[in-house]
Amino acid sequence: MEKGLITIDGVDLRLWVTGIKRNFAVTDSEHSGRVKSNEMYRDVIGTFYNYTLTAEPDSNHRGDYDTFYEVITSPVPFHTLVFPYGQTTLEFLAYVTSGEDEVKIDTNGDKQVNRWSGLSVQFIAKAPQRRP
Repeated sequence: MEKGLITIDGVDLRLWVTGIKRNFAVTDSEHSGRVKSNEMYRDVIGTFYNYTLTAEPDSNHRGDYDTFYEVITSPVPFHTLVFPYGQTTLEFLAYVTSGEDEVKIDTNGDKQVNRWSGLSVQFIAKAPQRRP
């Protein structure tokens, strides 16, 4: 893909975004459910848009990958995100549920270089982005 597809907490980092998946959840309140006639009653609270991002480091700016990892693993309740949505972007608050990446260790004599890559992270919206 390309650089610059997302912003997190107001920071643009030089990463290669290799994939963005979005999913949605039309979510009901606790008042939803089957009534005596067995018909479904729905008290819809809204639609949440959640994202999974996969990214690789830019070989010229490997430190940005490390910075991104530190941001997403920070013990904070929420992050401000700007992600692609339709033909524009969507800004929203989200929390990180999990993520993973892997390391390939390069050694050259006494020097070791950790080359982390393949980062995949899930972002879950704090609130519905659309309400009835």
